[in-house]
Amino acid sequence: MVKRLVLLTLVLLASTMALYSASASLTPISWGFPVLVQNGTLTQLQTATQSASDLESAHIAFPTVGCGGGLFGSAFPSISQNSLQNALATNTIFGQQTQSTFFAYPFLSIGCAPVPSLGLL
Repeated sequence: MVKRLVLLTLVLLASTMALYSASASLTPISWGFPVLVQNGTLTQLQTATQSASDLESAHIAFPTVGCGGGLFGSAFPSISQNSLQNALATNTIFGQQTQSTFFAYPFLSIGCAPVPSLGLL
């Protein structure tokens, strides 16, 4: 008798549950810890070249004919000097800079939020 009573209760409970449709009111919930990352790199190359050339000449000639004849006129020589100077300079600069920025915040959204909040908004 007890078996039949338990079995009848289970059948009635199952039939009652089958008559009612299941429904729920669901709200979308989002949570997490979003991380924003921004990276930047700068590369620089600079080259400079300069060149200079200097040519100088000096000539000093004393007269070969003097006032008193050829005695003192041949004693003074002629002087010549040439100077050539070249200069070359090259400068090269290379630089590389890397920057990274990270930003993270806790996020909890209940309902339809198209933009995640920063926790304080």
